[in-house]
Amino acid sequence: MTTASRIAVSALVLVAMPRLAAAERDIVIETPGERSTANKAALGGLLGAGLIVGGLGVFWHLDSRSAADDVSASKFTGEAWTAEDRAVADRGDRSKTRATIAYGIGGALLVGAAIAFILTDPPSETVVITPRGTPTVAPTEGGAVLGGMWSF
Repeated sequence: MTTASRIAVSALVLVAMPRLAAAERDIVIETPGERSTANKAALGGLLGAGLIVGGLGVFWHLDSRSAADDVSASKFTGEAWTAEDRAVADRGDRSKTRATIAYGIGGALLVGAAIAFILTDPPSETVVITPRGTPTVAPTEGGAVLGGMWSF
């Protein structure tokens, strides 16, 4: 390579590098949002409480059905109810009321957990990095060294 061609290449690099540096695009980084430990604990607490109260509702529901089955007959028996039969029927009625209340509260807690999960969804964050570069050409024996520094 002759001296004239080296000078021409160096001049071309000096003219083209600022345009190449300006043509660089912004770097866009999107990071998904993460739930905090307190948020996870609150959602887990609502969900767990809803399941426990709902489980109590199932227990009382089954107790109510059992009491109803104990005092029911599929055909006429001709026997009068005793005080014990009346106590079993009252227990079944109390269990039915408790089951209804537990289902309502447990369902409300589960729905509240779902709504809180949706409403507290952390937003994602977008970071834009604009590179700014300054190309450098340094002549050396037998050619040139092309380099640069970039800041973010």
